Amino acid sequence: MEEGEGIKSSNKPDIRLSSPFSWRGDSFPPILDSENPDHKIRIRDLGIPYIFDIHTHFFPETVMKLIWRWFDNVNWAIGYRLPERERVERLHHNGIERFTTLNYAHKAGMASPLNDWTYANYKKWKGAVPFGTFYPEEGVLTYVKKAVEEYEFCGFKLHCEVSKLNLNTPELADTFLYLQEKQIPILIHTGTAPLPGEFTGIQFFKPFLQTYPKLRIIVAHMGAHEISAYASLLESFPNLGLDTTMVFVDFLATGRKEDVDAAVFYLEKYQNQIYFGSDFPNIPYNLNHPITRFLDLPISDRAKQKILQQNAENLFFK
Repeated sequence: MEEGEGIKSSNKPDIRLSSPFSWRGDSFPPILDSENPDHKIRIRDLGIPYIFDIHTHFFPETVMKLIWRWFDNVNWAIGYRLPERERVERLHHNGIERFTTLNYAHKAGMASPLNDWTYANYKKWKGAVPFGTFYPEEGVLTYVKKAVEEYEFCGFKLHCEVSKLNLNTPELADTFLYLQEKQIPILIHTGTAPLPGEFTGIQFFKPFLQTYPKLRIIVAHMGAHEISAYASLLESFPNLGLDTTMVFVDFLATGRKEDVDAAVFYLEKYQNQIYFGSDFPNIPYNLNHPITRFLDLPISDRAKQKILQQNAENLFFK
């Protein structure tokens, strides 16, 4: 699919009007970047040298196009249908100078080749922090150890909905124990937003966390649609974190307006355990939007500094 196909043009209605996911208000944020994003001045004034985005996706081109096809089916307009090099330029253009290389496997035999592909390519993407993935299958611990000890990956990504993954499966016990011992973070999509899965939700996540209480875990989307349930665990589990991906935006795929508004409280209270994420490039608006909406939130400058950059820096490079 060519860049911009299926999105708003001068003689074509915005397909976002027909999305099954709701929006705040009657107008949509621009789909593509402005020449000079206004948030860059604001982060500079806060003393933030650059943004660290903990939730950005990199897949082989054939896989990424299949992912975009799914989004097309729900009128989730994506403007960033660009080659990898240009997508990295878009990140830097918006002040995002460090970012993760998230991908995930939905079947056996896929995770290890994805890790090999990431290792072969991530050094071309200036600012990329390499992440791997894994799947419950024979040999999983072997290739996870390779990703950590040979490839020197900084973390891993799991997607419980797409992968139909039960975090409590015995097949992954040794892998989780290894990553807990090494203190390697795992970013996990375990919430029920935008769509629930067979093994998503707090009822699967909580026993997993209790089994591996010292595992470094970041819950994607703050656990939406169950933000308060996930946030209630932060005090008891200091190695647990949440990312802000697609939460404080005008696109309400991650929950009802009142739930998202109530989540602002957690940003201040747990400012050391929250990380900024965008879900780039799979977002139906430009990168200025989630950053500006975050900067507009009624939280302290110190919390903004930590969430936009310092917490991720400390997690990976301290």
